[in-house]
Amino acid sequence: MRQVRLAVIGTGHLGKIHARLAKAISAFKLVGVVDPAKQARDAFCKEHKIKGYDDVGQIASKIDAAIIATPTLYHKDVAAPLLGQGKHVLIEKPITLTTEDADELIDLAEHHRCVLQVGHVERFNPAFREATKKIVAPRFIQAARTSGYTFRSIDVGVTLDLMIHDIDLVLSMVRSPVVDVKATGLTVFGPHEDIVETRLTFANGCVANLTASRASFSPSRHMEVFSDAGFVGVDFTTRMVKSIVADEIVKAGVSEVHGLSAEGKSHVRDHLFSTVLPCQETEVAPGNAIEAELCEFADCIQRGLTPTVTGQAAREALAVALKVSDAVHAHCWDGGKFNLVGPTMRPEIKKPEPKRSARPKKAA
Repeated sequence: MRQVRLAVIGTGHLGKIHARLAKAISAFKLVGVVDPAKQARDAFCKEHKIKGYDDVGQIASKIDAAIIATPTLYHKDVAAPLLGQGKHVLIEKPITLTTEDADELIDLAEHHRCVLQVGHVERFNPAFREATKKIVAPRFIQAARTSGYTFRSIDVGVTLDLMIHDIDLVLSMVRSPVVDVKATGLTVFGPHEDIVETRLTFANGCVANLTASRASFSPSRHMEVFSDAGFVGVDFTTRMVKSIVADEIVKAGVSEVHGLSAEGKSHVRDHLFSTVLPCQETEVAPGNAIEAELCEFADCIQRGLTPTVTGQAAREALAVALKVSDAVHAHCWDGGKFNLVGPTMRPEIKKPEPKRSARPKKAA
């Protein structure tokens, strides 16, 4: 198949990773990178022998597809003209800042029959993919995603920066509407929230407790899922997957542990994580999730396939993330010396509330 002529727009942390990987993937022909910041762009281009441009208009006619790794604020303005010209687009998460902008990109992609893929890269994490093989009908999920302050993606709060990863993963497993959102959070550096705790309740009864922080002592990325099939825990960093499937004594239901015989109590006590709740640990083989994401992008373009993370899936994750952000603003924690989160707490930040309309249903 003919190589996909590609441009990478944005030469920040992720843009550089995308460009280096794309240059090494045979399905792509990396035409160039685009960034108005001349010094950073020229240094990267010189090091990797890639052509650089300061405006996407200079390269649009030479490409079939683009990876957009700009700050989220510019996602819609960069992607919309490209989709309008029939170019395939992979946009880093979150897809846009508002659901209205996401709807516009989705409609453009559908109208021009373009691939619109969004970079929720944890879907390609080999540990998560292994874990999902063991999960059936999740009932309760808890996850934490924390890091130190990296000064990346500070144009948005931690909800759209980090938590949206876990929101997307949870939505992909639960597949039920969110009916209630409770959240609280605080700003450490500002102006956006840096620590958030939320509780999502789904129509099917599943509950998810999610924590995100970019002002943490140490980085952590892990998730635990309790489902009809048992328990699965995944560490996204170490690629360790723990799973538990209960034995018959637990499946049968023990309503009163005091009613067990002495032999039964001894069995539970001595064999809790060997036979009663046997725990299996699996270290999943390493894999480059971003590379897998890029290979799928090329495959979808060349073979007309649907990406794992469509524009609609990303839009749904964004909608929930915005509800979490709204809940944080409505119920912020008084952190004393810390800055508070909320429109009335920081009067110097004057930012209009974006319109968030539901995506209209198309006539059959």
